[in-house]
Amino acid sequence: MNSDALMSRNGRTALVLSYSSIASDPRVRREIDWLAGDGWTVDTLGLGGHPSAQVRDHFALSAPVRWTAGRVGTLVTHFLMPARSRFRLLVTNRIPRPLRDRVRAGAYDLVVFNEYEFAPWVEDPRDFTPAARRGGRHLDLHEYRDPDVRRRNFGGRVTGPHYRWVRRHLGSSGFTSRSVVNTPIGRLYAEEFGIRVPDEVRNAPPFVPGLEPRPVDPADFKMLFHGLPSWARGFTEILAALRELPDRFSMTFMLTENPAVHAKLRAEIASHPAKDRIHIVPPAPMREIAERINQYDLEIVFYRPNGTYNIQYAMPNKFFEAAQGRLALVVGETPTMAPIVREYGHGVVVPEFTWESLRDTLVAIDVDQLTRMKANAAKAAAELNAESEGRAFLASIGTEGTGR
Repeated sequence: MNSDALMSRNGRTALVLSYSSIASDPRVRREIDWLAGDGWTVDTLGLGGHPSAQVRDHFALSAPVRWTAGRVGTLVTHFLMPARSRFRLLVTNRIPRPLRDRVRAGAYDLVVFNEYEFAPWVEDPRDFTPAARRGGRHLDLHEYRDPDVRRRNFGGRVTGPHYRWVRRHLGSSGFTSRSVVNTPIGRLYAEEFGIRVPDEVRNAPPFVPGLEPRPVDPADFKMLFHGLPSWARGFTEILAALRELPDRFSMTFMLTENPAVHAKLRAEIASHPAKDRIHIVPPAPMREIAERINQYDLEIVFYRPNGTYNIQYAMPNKFFEAAQGRLALVVGETPTMAPIVREYGHGVVVPEFTWESLRDTLVAIDVDQLTRMKANAAKAAAELNAESEGRAFLASIGTEGTGR
């Protein structure tokens, strides 16, 4: 196909790559929305079906070659093949030929690489021809990728060298811009790869206008944890604190699917002295989270530092979603979330990462303070949202409102 026919009327076309099911990936969906809202024509490559009405053409990544999936195939692939050939087999060759033809022809003014999986593709001259390299090539790093993460089991030891080879391309000079979820994580990448600190684009959802904080019931302070279920996300401390919290505190876990964590949590609740005040409910659809959590009062985002950078510098989706739901926040003393909570006054900071400190902080909250914090959450929601982060993303790729 002639590349001119692929151009949008204002000459700006973008390809967004993600090794995920884009329809259920909030960060990638927001990037598509930002680009489309700025006048770009957007195509996508990822897993699953067509992700959004904002996308013109979606290309599905094909299944891996069958023989590479078995034990013997994995050993052959990872021990006998050169790194570049292995990447082409496992990733590049799964990209539909029509899309690779478009890339080669220079049909895209911008290619957005999400996370690390596709990163080495930017250095493949077969597809990133001189025509293709006339456009921008943006790498959204999301969170921090630990170089040693795959050394912890047999499979990780087998695939670890390939993972680390792919990861080394995060510093490739083939990328013209980069972004990351927050500046502290960006500095880690900058120090490791000798690159400019990637631009901060936080995981904030769209602003929800017209939503008011739920009035506080003095007899029922409704606490919430919503999102991915994990014991590393404060469940132990929350349950321990609930053993000694007054009856006015109730707790709801609004969790996505994870049978093992759900089973353990249900078992813990079954023998808990406050079990009648602890609930597990299904997750809300991504686009309805703010409205669904609005009935609660306090979002608990209490991640004990566990030695990983992503927990130490955590700034999860729920942190911003809570503000859109007009909930007060309860966070630990972190370098990322605590300063924001103090700035907007829409929550409290627990001084120590212990269940006792969490208990004492919660007990000290009264009705007036909780009402005030929820009102401040409404103010924070107007500033901490996808619209403001979208401006940061467009500035990062260097095209905000003007084209390349």
